[in-house]
Amino acid sequence: MMKNIEKQKQKGVASLPTILALSALILAIGASVLAITFDETVVSFDQSQTTQALFYAESGAKDALIRIARDKTYNCTTADCYTIDLATNGCTQNTACAKVTVSAGTGASGNPVVVTSKGISGNTTRKVQVSVTFDASLNGQIASYIWTELTN
Repeated sequence: MMKNIEKQKQKGVASLPTILALSALILAIGASVLAITFDETVVSFDQSQTTQALFYAESGAKDALIRIARDKTYNCTTADCYTIDLATNGCTQNTACAKVTVSAGTGASGNPVVVTSKGISGNTTRKVQVSVTFDASLNGQIASYIWTELTN
């Protein structure tokens, strides 16, 4: 009878390391899932800011095209000649803003008007450039434009 009790005690002692090993394995898997989730959240947030910055840059360029369409001689060559707040205090806090410059070109095919718009969303900046030419036979209407995203 005494031998049976001792065998049962030994079985209980053997299960303790197994439980500890399984607990460590479950903890390691949980930590890995948590790390992957955190990384994906950061990447998703960065992607969102990049998309917003491009949207802001495009908005600034479209605004400049409207100004040019209304006044063919419009130009503003100083750096960041005008800004558009796309959120409350967006430009002063550099959180949601478009900064636009319009060259003093004539709009002719050899000397187009060039619009540069920089969109800022948080720490992310994207730039868009639009070259605009006018059609002399159509009373100075915008004949064509080339829209490009600048990488620098």
